[in-house]
Amino acid sequence: MRGPIRRILAGGVLVGLTACGVTEDEAVRLKEGQTLSIPGVPLEGCSTLGCLYEGQMCMEVFFEYGRSPAVCVFTDVCERLECQTQKPGYKCTLFTGFPGQVKCVERDD
Repeated sequence: MRGPIRRILAGGVLVGLTACGVTEDEAVRLKEGQTLSIPGVPLEGCSTLGCLYEGQMCMEVFFEYGRSPAVCVFTDVCERLECQTQKPGYKCTLFTGFPGQVKCVERDD
């Protein structure tokens, strides 16, 4: 009895966390002519086992309209994205976890 209840609660927490909004400074957008995936590899959701292709990570992408569902993206995804904000010093950054996050943050490097 405890197992199913825990799964339901964990699912509710995950939905609650992914429903949170995205600030203007965190938001990314695709560069002109780009996609989240690379040619020949379809964009797919994450499974409990992770992602199908080597070099992919399970990530939520912070778009101006909200977080994407957890999708498998390659670790070079920031090369195809730019920050929505025009403030200097903000860069697309990957944050690991499950799922991880792709968003803009202020960085000095």
